[in-house]
Amino acid sequence: LITMDGQTVQNSPFDLNVRKEYSTLCNPDQVINCSGGPEGIAIHDSGDIYVVCCKDHTIRVFDQAGLQKRTIGSRGNGDGQFNYPDGIFIKGDVMYVAEFGNHCIQKVTTGGLFLRKFGHHGSDYGQFDGPLSVIVDQRDRLIVSDSDNHRVVILDQAGTWLLTINGNVTGSHGFQNPKGLALDPQGNIHVAAYGSNTIKVF
Repeated sequence: LITMDGQTVQNSPFDLNVRKEYSTLCNPDQVINCSGGPEGIAIHDSGDIYVVCCKDHTIRVFDQAGLQKRTIGSRGNGDGQFNYPDGIFIKGDVMYVAEFGNHCIQKVTTGGLFLRKFGHHGSDYGQFDGPLSVIVDQRDRLIVSDSDNHRVVILDQAGTWLLTINGNVTGSHGFQNPKGLALDPQGNIHVAAYGSNTIKVF
């Protein structure tokens, strides 16, 4: 017999059939075409879906019905252009895009207006080598997985380098080719490092 709060549940014990409910972005006859190599994805507060199409060097914006609304960017190394973009993070009406090919982070409005760039190619302070992800914490700091430099970098909105978490170390703190980033409610940084097949928490 099953009891709850000291009371016997009538007709217990019994079997329960649990049904999972699923929802889809679009109906089965509709396909969202992201043949340009979708990598990153972020959802705006409006519900619009921003998809990073790495091989097309663009960001495509879809509504909740799966209909494409617009395309942001084109291939190049100029302001507002992309070269193998990967990760994306949206905060308010601003998106941050990690550009593997241009070795930088671009800050662009969700409408496509260029605001600024962070970094350029290299391994020194203020430089990136193939960044793959970017997130923004509650203090408005950028956290970047600087993949081919095997490190995670924290910088402020002015581009000032605040902290480097170096993966090129021996022992349990080492990691290679960080990619995915996430923050827990306590502000700890979770790093998915595909080069070392590890998840690190800092």
